Amino acid sequence: MIEVTDVVKRYGATTVLNRASFRIAEAQLTTILGPSGCGKSTMLRCLNRLERFDDGAITIGDVQVAGGAAGAGSRADEDDLVQRVREKVGIVFQAFNLFPHLTALGNVIEAPMTVKHMPRAQAEEVGRHYLSRVGLAGKESHYPAQLSGGQQQRVSIARALAMEPAVVLFDEPTSALDPRLVRDVAKLLRALDDLKKTLVVVSHDLDFARAISDQVIYFEGGRAVEAGTAAQVFEQPSHAETKAFLDSFNEGANPVGAR
Repeated sequence: MIEVTDVVKRYGATTVLNRASFRIAEAQLTTILGPSGCGKSTMLRCLNRLERFDDGAITIGDVQVAGGAAGAGSRADEDDLVQRVREKVGIVFQAFNLFPHLTALGNVIEAPMTVKHMPRAQAEEVGRHYLSRVGLAGKESHYPAQLSGGQQQRVSIARALAMEPAVVLFDEPTSALDPRLVRDVAKLLRALDDLKKTLVVVSHDLDFARAISDQVIYFEGGRAVEAGTAAQVFEQPSHAETKAFLDSFNEGANPVGAR
């Protein structure tokens, strides 16, 4: 579903992504794991075309995105590319980014109505379905300020799913949550298996990654150092960088729940 090849992203003289390459299979839940500042969130933004990149290529399904001059085009070409990418790729932001003046249902139906031109009645049916899927049936008329942080996150997930993307990206979904809510998020993501979506989660939480992942990609220095199943990466890391990162954490910590 996703192939990233030698992607480079620079901010001035600083190279944030340094020839990053990896693959993610269709319907797989992959966690991109690594220390703060390693480029994993920037990689996520490149996958959704929120950031342009300087070199390399990204392929998502049948959509190909080139970096640098090879990816430059007219404003109309770029607008068309962004639309094609975002039809396939949804994102759940770390800060949720809900519209405070809209209800939970209003937040979920806004994009299907505006981008897909879906009739309101149909959008509301889709919105109620996905709010129910994330455990928020009965909260449709609540505004973000009336919801807990965990509930706001679920609205954000329902909003992404309502666009029916093939890929959903999650940027640090547990960073602001207490341990009980972390377990709830882990269960929720695994409960989405039957939707056959390709889920990509950025995190620095080892226990969370171990609990949810079909594949773990370890990022450091702006590149994918290694990839494998959770068991392979956590129990038999093949690169010194990965082993050092894992060893820096308390090995006695309990995972949030086994896959």
